This record gives sequence, C-alpha cells and structure tokens, in this order.
Amino acid sequence: MFSLHAAALSIKLVPVQCHQRNLSPTWKGVNGTATVGRPTTYFVPHQQNDDATMAESVVTPGMTLREKMTSGSFENDKTVYKESFIIRSSQVGVNKTATIETIASLLQETACNRVICFGWLADGFPTPPTMRKHRLTWVTSRVHIEMYKYPAWGDVVEIEHWCEPDGRIAARLDSIIRNLSTGEVMGRSTSKWLMMNKDTRKLQKMTGEVRDEFLASCTKSPRYVFAEENNQSLKKISKLNKPADYSQLGLKPRRADLDMNNHVNNVTYYSWLLQGIPQDIVDTHEIEAITIEYRQECQFGDSIDSLASTKVETESLNPISEGRLQFLHLLQFSGTDHEINRGHTVWRELQR
Repeated sequence: MFSLHAAALSIKLVPVQCHQRNLSPTWKGVNGTATVGRPTTYFVPHQQNDDATMAESVVTPGMTLREKMTSGSFENDKTVYKESFIIRSSQVGVNKTATIETIASLLQETACNRVICFGWLADGFPTPPTMRKHRLTWVTSRVHIEMYKYPAWGDVVEIEHWCEPDGRIAARLDSIIRNLSTGEVMGRSTSKWLMMNKDTRKLQKMTGEVRDEFLASCTKSPRYVFAEENNQSLKKISKLNKPADYSQLGLKPRRADLDMNNHVNNVTYYSWLLQGIPQDIVDTHEIEAITIEYRQECQFGDSIDSLASTKVETESLNPISEGRLQFLHLLQFSGTDHEINRGHTVWRELQR
C-alpha cells in the first residue's frame, strides 16, 4: 500500500485484464462482488477534475495474477495497445516531474506488456514463439522521444502503442503519451528495433513464418506517430568532434543495470549520455527531445566515457529546435575510439 501527497488526487488501484475494449472519454464505475465461477468487476485508475472515476473491466476465472494486475487493453483488432501508469515518487526528479529515464522505462514496459498480452511469454522473455524457436530476439537500434510536458508525481498517464515493419530487418514501435485525465498529448516516441540471433549475435532478416507472425500483430495500414515532414525523428546524428566540450569519464555499469540478455538495459544509456551536461544547464533546463542510436552492446565490467558538445546548426532549424539548447553526445569505451552510442538532445528553459 502507498499514499499520495495531500495535493494529489485520490486514486484507487485495482486489477484489470488485458483485453479488447472501446472506452469513452469519461468512464463510469460499476460496483461488483467476487463470485466463484462468475465474472468479477474491477477498475483501473482514472482522474477526472477533482474526482477519481473508474473504468469497468471484466475479470474471468482462470486469469493469472499478471493479467489481473495489468491495466492494459487492445483496440483496433488487437493492433493498438493502451496502458495506464501512475507516476510514483521514485520516478520524479528535482523538478518534481518524471525524469526522461522514467519516460523511457514506461515506454519499454508498455512495449513488453503488449507482447505479453499476446501470450508470448516463456522463460521470462516476451518473445513470439516462432522467433523463440529460431533463437531470435529484438535489439534496440534507435529511439527518439519528444516531451511537450512532463507528468508530475501522482499523475496518471496513458501510453498508446503500436508497431509496424520497417524494411526487411527492422520493426518500428510508435507511442503517444497522454494525460489520462485531460487527454492532453504530453509526448511522442518512435523507436527502431532489429532482429538478432542470440547465438551468433548477428542481425537477421525477417523471413517466412517469422515475418508472418510479426505482421499479424502490426497495424493494417501505415500510421506514423511523427507524420509531419522534416520531423526531428528522421534526422541523422552527426559525429561528435573531439575534444568534447564536456566529459564524464570512467562510468561503470552496475549489476542493477543489466537486463535479461545480460547486457546493459537500453534505458541506462539515457543517464550515461546526460552525465556530461553541465549542472547549471540541468538546473535551468529540461529535455524537450532526445535521440539515441545504439551501436554496440555494453556489459558488466566495461568502462565508459560520456562526451558532450554544444551543437551548432548549419542548416534550417526544425521548429522544435528554435530558441533551444542542443547537444551532441557520444558514449565510448574508455581509452578507445569504439562508439557505444550517439545521442542528440534539445533542451528548453524550465518554466517555474
């Protein structure tokens, strides 16, 4: 159990099922009691003005505890997935709003839970059965996130998520982050994932039954979360010229930074990239957009240098970049020129 700050709205948490539904903007609660062998009504959290309202969901006998506790649902013939999250105190930073690491972690959680709701969970890995049979897994290639407003402690956000093929070897995962109470779009994200053989650690094309299985879970017609022309998500990240303006050397992965594949979780790289940013900028600005390109795996025992330099634009600015601070980032193995990640960030001045 936990309690929210007195200034936060009262929110009731109860379990729901991963299921397909079509919800109206304002949800009505329906009380129910548990009866053996009959459906039981539960509710998901929702804020509406000063009152907490609830959405009805039916829990059927035989559901797993995970299914009961996941506040996610499918729409559009099970190709679009939505899940709601309460922002917890441990997920906010000094600005009293969610950190960019929190946003990245919630996006990753939504993507994994979507796969789990298809029943694709075995040995702790959310992998489709045909991919598992061929010893295949997904690895992150590139992520772009834009945040227009960060949620605060106690806010409830809804993440709408879908995927589509991106060529013969990649998948594109798109997401929209909304304030569940108001419907306001708080951010958008797109990421590119590549298929890799677990044994050879080499990339592999999607062919035959693997591709058919993947396409069955994709939207039936193209839908881009960044549909506008010349949007920031498409821009290539330039190489950082050395010497860098700022640096943080000798960063070490913790055991807690390792994921199920025994390499550093992709969310950890966000923190490392930002280590080189001067404190006076962190104190007065917040990230409006971040792009990361993943180039090499990093494992426990490695030593990493985080480099950053102010970016000088030589071409027409994208609207999101006007009047903002921009930085190029580079993560590399210490004492070498071997790149781990390239990054680009856009920072806006904090509104206090």
